[in-house]
Amino acid sequence: MIDEILMYAFVVFWIAWVAVSKKEPGRWLIRFCEGPLTTFATFIDQNVIKMADFFVWSSKNPVAALQIKKEEVKLKVIKPVGITEDIKESRKRYPGELPRLTLGASLFLILLLFLIYLILYLLW
Repeated sequence: MIDEILMYAFVVFWIAWVAVSKKEPGRWLIRFCEGPLTTFATFIDQNVIKMADFFVWSSKNPVAALQIKKEEVKLKVIKPVGITEDIKESRKRYPGELPRLTLGASLFLILLLFLIYLILYLLW
């Protein structure tokens, strides 16, 4: 297994060495790495960071985050110009007060999730 990986790595290195040693393919390879490859990597990096920021933001108070996102989507469909003041205000107050559940409701939700997990475990 390791021998095969080393062999493939050597072949890739050798092909890259031959391509870079010749002037025209080497320039093409460098241009490709500096241009579209770097642009693509930057694009992916920015979107992964945005997605991680969104998950961190929404994990503080998921109920309020879903309501804010629902209003934003509704506004984009109805009025695609921009975000109104009340949505900006709700984003400022965002984490706000977390919804409080009674002890019975909390235990019911925990048992319900365990039941769902058990059913999925037994099915697979």
